[in-house]
Amino acid sequence: MARFCTQCGKAVQRTPMTAAANIPVIEGELKQITVLFSDVFGSTELIEALDPEEADRRLSPCIEAMKEAVHRFEGTVVKIQGDGIMALFGAPNPQEDHAVRACCAALAMQAAFKALPSAPPVRVGMHSGEVLARVIANDFANEFDATGLAVHIANRLQNLAPPGGIALSSATLRGARQFVSVESLGAQPIRGLSAPLEIFLLTGLRRGPNSQRFSGEVGRSDFVGRDAELALLERGLERASEGDGCAVGLVADAGVGKSRLCFEFAERCRARGIRVLEGLALAHSRATPFEPVIDVVKALFEIAPDDTPERAREKIIATLQSVNADLGSDLALLFDFLAVADPAVTLPRADPVARRERLNGLFRRLIRTAGTTAPAVILLEDLHFLDSGSESLLEVLAEALPGTRILFVVNFRPGYAAAWMHGDHYDQVSLAPLRQGAADVMAARLLGDDESVVTLLALIADRARGNPLFIEELVRKFEESGHLAGERGAYRLLRTPDMHLVPDTVQAIIGARIDGRPEAEKSILQTAAVIGREFALPVLARLVGGLASQLGGTMHRLAGAGLVYETGAGGGEGLFAFRHPMVQDVAYHSLLSEKRRTLHASVAAELEKTLPDPNGAQANFLAYHWEEAGNPLQAASYSMKAGTWHGTRDPAQALEAWKRARRLLIGLPLQGPQRYPLLMASGQIVNLAWREGLTAVDVEPYYAEALAIARELHDMRAVTLLTAAYGRALAASGSAEDYVATVTEALATVDDSVRNASLRVVLTAIQCHALRLSGDLSHALEANDRALARVQDIDEVDQQTLGFSIAIWINGMRAQILAMMGRFDEARLLLDALIASDEATVDVLHRLLAHATQCDIAWALGDVGLLENHSKQTLQLAERSGNPYLLVYGKGYAGLAQAMRGAHSDATTTLSEALAYARRRNAGLENEARLLADLAHAQLRAGLADRARDTAEEAAAVARRRGAKVWLAYSEWLIGGPASASFNTLVDTTGAELLRRLSHPGA
Repeated sequence: MARFCTQCGKAVQRTPMTAAANIPVIEGELKQITVLFSDVFGSTELIEALDPEEADRRLSPCIEAMKEAVHRFEGTVVKIQGDGIMALFGAPNPQEDHAVRACCAALAMQAAFKALPSAPPVRVGMHSGEVLARVIANDFANEFDATGLAVHIANRLQNLAPPGGIALSSATLRGARQFVSVESLGAQPIRGLSAPLEIFLLTGLRRGPNSQRFSGEVGRSDFVGRDAELALLERGLERASEGDGCAVGLVADAGVGKSRLCFEFAERCRARGIRVLEGLALAHSRATPFEPVIDVVKALFEIAPDDTPERAREKIIATLQSVNADLGSDLALLFDFLAVADPAVTLPRADPVARRERLNGLFRRLIRTAGTTAPAVILLEDLHFLDSGSESLLEVLAEALPGTRILFVVNFRPGYAAAWMHGDHYDQVSLAPLRQGAADVMAARLLGDDESVVTLLALIADRARGNPLFIEELVRKFEESGHLAGERGAYRLLRTPDMHLVPDTVQAIIGARIDGRPEAEKSILQTAAVIGREFALPVLARLVGGLASQLGGTMHRLAGAGLVYETGAGGGEGLFAFRHPMVQDVAYHSLLSEKRRTLHASVAAELEKTLPDPNGAQANFLAYHWEEAGNPLQAASYSMKAGTWHGTRDPAQALEAWKRARRLLIGLPLQGPQRYPLLMASGQIVNLAWREGLTAVDVEPYYAEALAIARELHDMRAVTLLTAAYGRALAASGSAEDYVATVTEALATVDDSVRNASLRVVLTAIQCHALRLSGDLSHALEANDRALARVQDIDEVDQQTLGFSIAIWINGMRAQILAMMGRFDEARLLLDALIASDEATVDVLHRLLAHATQCDIAWALGDVGLLENHSKQTLQLAERSGNPYLLVYGKGYAGLAQAMRGAHSDATTTLSEALAYARRRNAGLENEARLLADLAHAQLRAGLADRARDTAEEAAAVARRRGAKVWLAYSEWLIGGPASASFNTLVDTTGAELLRRLSHPGA
């Protein structure tokens, strides 16, 4: 690798770099870095017969070579251990490419040892992972150090490396895969690890433009969402083709797609025969000036990496002759600049300033040569990593553009600027993250069509925020972590990933940005990360202590760095949010656990005083902070408050809150009445389970746990309500007859005293529901009458326990019973009132069921218009809620409406999907027999008599198993027609006169 003076371009010899003299003393942090160990193989045999002084003389050149290689790539040597060293990349100096730098340093060591006279071979081991990085004090000084499993693995890999070889882990390879060549050494046992680790042998670096990496990438993601930016580049090329050479700059954060856009544009140019000359600046090659420009010049002369200097000179001369260009004495300067000079020819010594001017002139002539006869594109990427020597030549290039047929395309990150970018021949465009539609398309194509992966789209959208690199790396991480099985474009989900997962490559990019901030700014950012994705400045100010006075300026600088932004939510000032959710996660996880716990406790205490509704909508937030602070009792208390608040508003969130409360409480040493909160938590899980698709089998452990506590505490109210709630789960996934028996038994244990008045009303309402599901409509209506007459006796505590308005429920069930009994006018009065009520009075469940009952009436009357109107409302409410239980009803009634209007194919598809969804989600399965019967009805209307009969018989079997006599009657009507004896007997038994109003397709 050639080395040059940054001022004149003259080849120079570098002296070994030294580590930074003053490593900042920082508080311990968790960091993702690369750890390197190297040692002299066979050193014991080498110095066995030597005294210590002579041994040191023999080993010192080896140690110095190791250190120089580490320092050259800006790593830090933290330990020298006799015949070897331990070095870190990524800490204390932040480096997003720490894995690449470590690989470069290892190869440099290898080359240096080969150049040492009589030197033994060097062994190197590397691993990337999380470490505890901190400054520790010994008897002599403070030293930077890193500890953790990553250090242990790196040390073991050094011992497994062959003599003269470099061993690296798959974690290091992930971070450097685009830049290195490796050979697999297979899975190797690592002492101290439970499973073998795949190890790779580093064989070399792959130097080349990004286009080579993209074109060679297996399973490259689809290119989407950049039509406007491509059009801008095409306009620049058109301008240059007309002889008005110009430049276009693309600016965007890491991963947004600068390089991919340039690659796609370059490929289109090549397809039209337009030459593309590429160069790439790398952070770890700043110590080698001019390298990106050298890449461009070599591309001009089509010099390949494996060309000998002699072959390279031949290509240069041939190219110049083909365009009638004579460089004269500057030809030798060009050979020297490209490090292909003839060793027999020595350049005369020149003044550095004069040499630089000659180099500038040479470069200017080469640019004009490249753009004389045909359009050409010069592409130079990642200018933010550019060395000063290359920057000076870019100014020459920009000045030379006018009058040529060259389009100069560059890309870089925000914050980079150059003087030549202010000219008339320069345009700049900022690349925004992909719009959600394009980002979803990209993610969907990476994941594939399997239904199981659909749920990942929302997670990826939230985590990646339209950043294409982040989308790709998340999918890669899901696969590597065992969350996905299959291959790119054809995955299936095995288990749901962690919501806070950050891929290693993304962690390196974000971590370097955060670590590059001053310590005060980083500390404030970490504290904000503990508060949450959004944070209020007044709260943050009270948590950062003495740094509060700097807060205004700090937030301005962090916003300018693209880490946070002011949201302006609610019209107020001082509300900020993290620009990207993974920025918050990286900042948060860099804190040591003890400091995190302390900050969480401070945040919780502060929010208890400042949140407008700490015991309601925001209780979940406080529960999270108290749990992370290590206070499970406080966390459980707020989880229960959250569950109670959400109970009448959002059953899914309520269920999650109660589950969290139970998880926290079950680990505490609670005795006697102290176990009431655990009883309540488990009982509420049973109570809410049916709405969220949990089966009776799922909730039985919670029921048994709560029932045992209730009996131990002699709490008959709890025993009764638990049994009633479990009965409801039986109705959804078991037998309606068992449901009736369970609730009737519970009702019999409660006496008719004043203290039990509320409980008897609640149980009577639940008994009404059980009887209706079983098909005993007359007795269900009687139970409804009794409950309605005493509805004023219901206590607020019982209402909160069930999580919805019992009075509304009783009226809704009454309408359903009356409608099925054929008493449509009476039912409509109740249904119209429920539908007309505002959302604060009637929740989405009961509003939806009111529309569903109107659908049943319209179905019986053959009123297709009315049925379509109410089925549409039913489906809209279900989809808006996202509740699986309600979606089963919404989809089912949509299919019924399609069948009634004659869209038989659509109806069978919709009903089949609704049935499959109900079974898959274990939601609304008390309606399974009805869905099957409706599907058979649609098939019968479509003329598919045999298929309809099979489906109707399946419906009848399910209805018998579930004790659902109304839907058994419906099935018998489909099988045998209106004259069927079994149908008429069942209608007489149940009172389901609505079924006699139906028009049979075979009649």
